[in-house]
Amino acid sequence: MLVMGVDENGLGPRLGPLVATSLTLETARYARSSLCARGLRLGLTDSKETGGFGRMGFTESVALALLEIGSRGRSVSTADDLLDRVFPGVRPLLQSRCPDPRTAAQCWGVDLRLPAFGGDPGFGRDLLDRLVGRSRLRVVDVQSRVACAGVLNAEFGAGRNKLDVDLGLFEEMIENVRSRHGAPLLVVCGMIGGIRDYASRFGRFEPETVEELSRRRGQRRYCVEGLGEVRFEVDADARHLPVALASIVGKYVREVCMRRIGEFYQQRDPDLQLASGYHDPVTTRFIEATEPSRRHLGIVRDCFRRHA
Repeated sequence: MLVMGVDENGLGPRLGPLVATSLTLETARYARSSLCARGLRLGLTDSKETGGFGRMGFTESVALALLEIGSRGRSVSTADDLLDRVFPGVRPLLQSRCPDPRTAAQCWGVDLRLPAFGGDPGFGRDLLDRLVGRSRLRVVDVQSRVACAGVLNAEFGAGRNKLDVDLGLFEEMIENVRSRHGAPLLVVCGMIGGIRDYASRFGRFEPETVEELSRRRGQRRYCVEGLGEVRFEVDADARHLPVALASIVGKYVREVCMRRIGEFYQQRDPDLQLASGYHDPVTTRFIEATEPSRRHLGIVRDCFRRHA
């Protein structure tokens, strides 16, 4: 059976992109608890744990190894290569939304060499080999979708908040996996913000094809005709291995995007401290310290800082 885990990274920051990621496993049967425990023993869990302070090397190792498996052994060596791997065509798509070349350089001017955080894909491969062991578990698909600050701000101005954008990215990946790998699918998604009624907000699934299943604590479950079951679950990344692995890849994609932005401004201020983009003092200092460079370079404000 095919089990698809979907999660987002970067829903709430002040800077940088929102990244939605999915990872699809093929397994004889989905033994949620035992798979989760097997992953936990190897440190494969919620990316907030695996990618915490001082642990980005671990996240990078696992993410690069997962991307190699998902692309039949092809390695990832640069940031551009990473984006092309998780979503073919994403770079021209996002670059077409850039208002001018000067602003575009903020996100695309530095093509970071990978690994960038001290990770080791060989270590990640060994870890995943131990995860699989003698089982029939197999990674069949890894992908991401990226909504940069400029896109999020434009959508917000058009009346779509970031929760709607996030759900749309989830649906796009689900449809992509269905078209390439078939159905039925079991799709387990992280709960998106405060949304609890998903049926009325789906954009790609026709209402007549969606049936809400009985509710369980912390879950919303739907049967989608021609697809399978789609769940939204609180703490899905801590309870479901496919969601945890998707979260690890998404964390890495977002960190690489933020690192590119940070190094772009470091070229003008070598003493500038790189920032996560979240609501913390380092990010506040980064925003203040880059303001003269942004004004001098003519960086469009809506492509730097999110409105909401």
